[in-house]
Amino acid sequence: MRRTASGLLVPEVQLQAGPGIAVTPPADGACPAVWQVAADGSWAQNATLQFSHALDGADRVYEQVTEVPALTIPRAGVWEVDYNARATAGMPASTTGAEYVTTALYKNGAAIVGSEAMIVGVNGAGTGNQATGGLSFLHTFAAGDVVTLWAYRIGQTGTASVVSNADGRTRISMHWIGPTGDTPA
Repeated sequence: MRRTASGLLVPEVQLQAGPGIAVTPPADGACPAVWQVAADGSWAQNATLQFSHALDGADRVYEQVTEVPALTIPRAGVWEVDYNARATAGMPASTTGAEYVTTALYKNGAAIVGSEAMIVGVNGAGTGNQATGGLSFLHTFAAGDVVTLWAYRIGQTGTASVVSNADGRTRISMHWIGPTGDTPA
């Protein structure tokens, strides 16, 4: 802004916002003009959950862990995904064999390749185990994609479940980090 013989000269300003950037103009008549530029790093996350989901399907056949609410992606782009699952596996004292629990995230009803995690396993009569494990990875989503947790058991002679309580939580959390087409350097 500068003073000229014909009056005050205010240069024209054009601001273009990229994905995830919000530009808020000043209020009408505000002087000096203050523009606010902010980055919006969206989050999506389940609440703190308390449940026990028995896995009783066939070997290596995924079933949805319906107690973990589905997450709907609010913005297209590259997301950092982090999920944990607490699983239990047990073998009766009178039975020999092995029992394992594997989890994965699904997008729109199909497994996200690379999200699979074997969480816990037991081998032998009278054994039991529980653990919390998971993965962090980057994945590209479209706005409106739906992410869900699925699990399967390996073995049919013991017990297997996915649980969440104060001893170990099962959850999905995601953070938007870049627009669609963003690639690593």
